[in-house]
Amino acid sequence: MIFVTRLRNLMVASLIGAGVLLGGSQQASAVTFGFDNIAGGDTAGDAYAANFTLEVTDLGAGKVLFQIVSAAAPAMNYFIRTVLVDNTSPNSFTSMPLANDAAHSVGTVNMTRSGGGTLPQGNNIGFASNFKFHRIWPTNDNGIQQGETAGFLFDVVGDFSSIISALTSGELRFGLHLQGLPGGASDSYVNSVTPVPLPAAGILLIGALGGLGFASRRKKRLAV
Repeated sequence: MIFVTRLRNLMVASLIGAGVLLGGSQQASAVTFGFDNIAGGDTAGDAYAANFTLEVTDLGAGKVLFQIVSAAAPAMNYFIRTVLVDNTSPNSFTSMPLANDAAHSVGTVNMTRSGGGTLPQGNNIGFASNFKFHRIWPTNDNGIQQGETAGFLFDVVGDFSSIISALTSGELRFGLHLQGLPGGASDSYVNSVTPVPLPAAGILLIGALGGLGFASRRKKRLAV
């Protein structure tokens, strides 16, 4: 029993240190979505769709933070020029956010907000933008570069779960227009409707702890 307890404590401590105990993207107050290619359109950036994520965080008091994260890809020179939002959910935004919230952004992101806009290839999936965030001309550095994060803070109607429901149903969608691909090409993506799953390490931890719990109970039964 002492061995089982010590082993379980060691596993928990190790995985907490690694930051994977609860699979942060799946906590009730924070959910992460990936981005998908748009079928039937440009393919120049298809290989890089997995480099972008949409992180959605409940800040309380009716405020929800949306962050577009671009992973580092040193061999490439692409950047996100425009972020577009298609919202048909009744749980709409009650206020237009700042172009980019400096407190929740990383890097030199400097975007301006405007209404409407067209997501290239968006007509293939019925994407109709309500508003967009566009890098300030003429400096491409103002877009979302590799390794940078753009944060957009919204006041919302409905609770956090209703916002996640709108994302998973497709009533609320974020589109990205990527530029700077080889040969001057560009490409577009739309967020996935499926949240990023629990990291494998977290799943292994749950299974391992369950197994240890079973072993502990079995040992108690045998000792009776």
